[in-house]
Amino acid sequence: MITVVVHHYVIPAMTPQAEKQIKENGRVMRSFPGFITRQTLIGQNDPNQITTVTTWRALEDFQRWNNRPDRPQPQPNAPTMWAKPIESTVFNTTAEL
Repeated sequence: MITVVVHHYVIPAMTPQAEKQIKENGRVMRSFPGFITRQTLIGQNDPNQITTVTTWRALEDFQRWNNRPDRPQPQPNAPTMWAKPIESTVFNTTAEL
């Protein structure tokens, strides 16, 4: 199993749109092969930081999700929602130490 932690830093005026997009992404993700679970976190000190934590059966499942042909792509000249680049880290999931 692997766990993926993704940090989104939202431009304050774009928070409703970002929350909607992240929620929809999670809805679609739930039916994807290899998906196990997802949690969405909103920063207590910075509500414009939205972090998602997902768990996948295997790295290959996450890679298929991340590289799927129907993945939404940013539209040219569309305003961005993100104050800085999205940060993503993949972890191996192990039994409790």
